[in-house]
Amino acid sequence: MNKHLKTLPLITISLILLNGCVSPQPSAPPQTTQISCRIPKIDVIADQVNTATQSKGGLDITIVPALYKAVRADKTTIAQVQPNFGEVLIINPQTQVVAEQDAIPQLIPEPDRLVFTVKIHNQLNRVFHGQGAVVQFNVDGKLIPFNNTDYKEFSGGIVPPLNDGDLTIYGPPLDTLQDKGTITIFLYDVITATDVAGNTTEKQNYTWDFSYTMQQVTDAGEVKRTRSIMSIGQYQQMQMQQLPTQSQ
Repeated sequence: MNKHLKTLPLITISLILLNGCVSPQPSAPPQTTQISCRIPKIDVIADQVNTATQSKGGLDITIVPALYKAVRADKTTIAQVQPNFGEVLIINPQTQVVAEQDAIPQLIPEPDRLVFTVKIHNQLNRVFHGQGAVVQFNVDGKLIPFNNTDYKEFSGGIVPPLNDGDLTIYGPPLDTLQDKGTITIFLYDVITATDVAGNTTEKQNYTWDFSYTMQQVTDAGEVKRTRSIMSIGQYQQMQMQQLPTQSQ
């Protein structure tokens, strides 16, 4: 009987040394917690001038806000801990560590910044080029710095004559928005006419005003903690990969 008891730890140690780690085991009961994030509800402020679709110089342009949703993006953290008595008997302190991993539920908005689709209906007899146009965002009456916006897709956009095209523009991150306010989008210097040599003869400017309200979305999630023995190399690799991962 004693001989078998002495042999069992040796077998366990051999298996651990071969595999480099022990499968994670729950070290505490899961804890349910409330998680939340804010997403915007955006509406065009419609009047006789500020309509969703604006027609100038043979171009019909409509700007549509993105559809926002809250998605799970659980974050995993890992930390080295002191081995307990049972782990001391089987761990190789030269090559292995004991680590605890916490799976922390999170909700994040998707997309995580202001995003609008610019829908262009080109009624011209020439190709529409976005090159040279400038897109400007004003939020709550303040100009958003251009390094916080992105309209490269619009600037490089091409729509053939009598065709439609969708181009995306990006504004500031959602976490910079107040609880409610206004968004104004300007399209400057949109070319609507050229001469036979291709020189610009007419440009148009467009403006849209929107209202926004940030809405709180809540959900429930479980904080789960597991404990395992792993190689030092694996632990270091997992430390470097402590990034949110989306879960459906």
